[in-house]
Amino acid sequence: MAHGEPLPWDGFQREVDETLRSVAAGEVASGGVDAAWREALLSPGKRVRPILMLLVAGMFSVPRRRVLPLAVIVEMVHAASLVLDDLPCMDDADTRRGRPSLHKTHGEAVATLASFELLSRAHARLPAACAVARLPRRRWAALGDELAHVVEQLCRGQALDLAGTAEAVDELERVHAQKTGSLFVLSARWGALAGRPSSVELDAVEDYARNLGLAFQVMDDVLDCVGDAGRLGKPVGQDASRATFVDLLGLDGARRLADELTATAVHCLAPFGRRGAELETLAREVVSRVR
Repeated sequence: MAHGEPLPWDGFQREVDETLRSVAAGEVASGGVDAAWREALLSPGKRVRPILMLLVAGMFSVPRRRVLPLAVIVEMVHAASLVLDDLPCMDDADTRRGRPSLHKTHGEAVATLASFELLSRAHARLPAACAVARLPRRRWAALGDELAHVVEQLCRGQALDLAGTAEAVDELERVHAQKTGSLFVLSARWGALAGRPSSVELDAVEDYARNLGLAFQVMDDVLDCVGDAGRLGKPVGQDASRATFVDLLGLDGARRLADELTATAVHCLAPFGRRGAELETLAREVVSRVR
């Protein structure tokens, strides 16, 4: 796709943002946790995970309106994880998405509580979202278990990342398969489940998302070294104290790995033929991004 050409999902981000605003609507107390979780949820982001879910659902001819509530749940979990990532006891980041980090505007205690509230609200919204997606009621509990498992993986991946003990690429991939990849896989899986996939199709979608999530993380490491903080909306050089793909492979090696992961992700779409074109474009956008 030529540079500057409109992307197939232009407008998806607007729909996600509108839905997020509806989730955050209502009377807001002055300051405190109530204002903080809304600020975290509405901070401007790329919405890659919700867009991934919408694209996968579209591949199965599922209308976006049916999966938007599920996509919002994923974004709520992602927003909560970013708040925790930025805390002084974690990455100690002053900015996120071009704005002061939540603990800078509300304090560490309120920011932590806001993250917990986002996670709680995400779980609470799941039954209604499953109903809108027309998922069989017998599967609702399983999706709740999947969401809880992903939150556990995010925590474990973050702990391993902070420990910084990975000394080989496969070890670092295992860290980020949890910290980053797990939410990508959940997004793609839920988008597919709304369309009643075959087991082969579901496996293919999950394999695609797993490789896409790792490619996304590798590019994050690259951009942490060479990116522009203004364009990224967050500080660069934040990963100097822990192992990264750039540390282990060098800048060129990390870029090659991102390309390989992207190619693998695209190959996973083979069972879908032309139906997978938009997901192929998404994968190539991820590896060529500058923010």
